[in-house]
Amino acid sequence: MKLIVFGATGQTGMEIVKQALAAGHAVTAVARDPAKMGEYRSKVNVIQGDSTDKQIVEQAVVNADAVLSALGHVSGSPPDLLSKSISNIIEAMNRQNVKRLVVLTNVAARDPTDSPSFYNRLLLTLLGLFRGKMAQDTAEEARLTSESDLDWTIVRANLLANGLLTRKYRVGPFYKDARTRISRADVADFMVTCAVDRKYVRAKPLISEQ
Repeated sequence: MKLIVFGATGQTGMEIVKQALAAGHAVTAVARDPAKMGEYRSKVNVIQGDSTDKQIVEQAVVNADAVLSALGHVSGSPPDLLSKSISNIIEAMNRQNVKRLVVLTNVAARDPTDSPSFYNRLLLTLLGLFRGKMAQDTAEEARLTSESDLDWTIVRANLLANGLLTRKYRVGPFYKDARTRISRADVADFMVTCAVDRKYVRAKPLISEQ
């Protein structure tokens, strides 16, 4: 499959690229600085640009089989980075008749099936206060995605860590017993699987350690 990765130079984005290549997929990575692709620069099709640029996004999704977004706020990024980017991605995918979209976010994207513990509800409240406009942007990204006509999956992962690929993780709603930590390698594994698997189409699974 031809997979398009936005946020490819981030830590999770690089894991997605790595695992997509290992699975035999053709990868196009959108990167403001192609040099940050490191050893993968020669192994993928790199489009230099920004996800807030409509023309760059349109160029990237042409003939794609699936689009994966691992975009996230970094120091200096605009507060509407995620919502503006996902709006561009959705519009471009609709114009190019590309249906499958997998978006990485966190538990700021709520789901009616959630029933977190008191501790996790408190964590959500504190994160919302701490992240402020970034949390609002995350929620707006999820809203725009879920209201689109695409075959979307919103992958929610909260505390990302640099750890080994285990392929042993819990997927489901934010239940009382759900943990909040997960390795980026396992998140990437799940997202690449989602790109080719329709099990979680139009769903917002939380992925966490078992």
